[in-house]
Amino acid sequence: MFTNCGEDSDDPLADVAIGDTYQGGIIFYILEEGDNGYIEGEVHGLIAAKEDQITTAGAEWGTAGSAEWGCYETEVSGADGTAIGTGAENTLDILAGCSEDGIAAKLCADYKITIDGATYDDWFLPSKDELNLLYLKREVVGGFADFSYYSSSQDNHISAWYHNFIDGIQGKVLKNIKRRVRAVRAF
Repeated sequence: MFTNCGEDSDDPLADVAIGDTYQGGIIFYILEEGDNGYIEGEVHGLIAAKEDQITTAGAEWGTAGSAEWGCYETEVSGADGTAIGTGAENTLDILAGCSEDGIAAKLCADYKITIDGATYDDWFLPSKDELNLLYLKREVVGGFADFSYYSSSQDNHISAWYHNFIDGIQGKVLKNIKRRVRAVRAF
């Protein structure tokens, strides 16, 4: 899942840093020892899309650009990871267990961007802890609305974790309530 940017890489961007534009987005986290996916001597991390993944659904209610987590009143098996490195699997689990259109995980999974002939199409809805890292680097990444964003971390059959990008509070919200969505990918 993670692409190597280590010292042995032929990649001209082996010395990537937080805030760099790289592989379709902006780097907001470099994995550290103890993180899922960390490999000593290699550089891996997380990239945020440059803008929110949006839907026009809900324009009449003032919620355009927001999406439901999906599958309200349904426990989605496996979508409960909260740690760094669990967002991609959570997203796959949500897509396997929730066939609703326009949900947050699907908006992220469907996102793709092509830059200099390379297509980046492995985006996912960040886990609770990944979303917290994104919040902490929100000024570096930019483009966030003064609103709450969904994580891929389910709490139970009716709620999922979100992060308020106004005051930094993380909480649980009913999965049928709309929140903003920002895709991330691993490198």
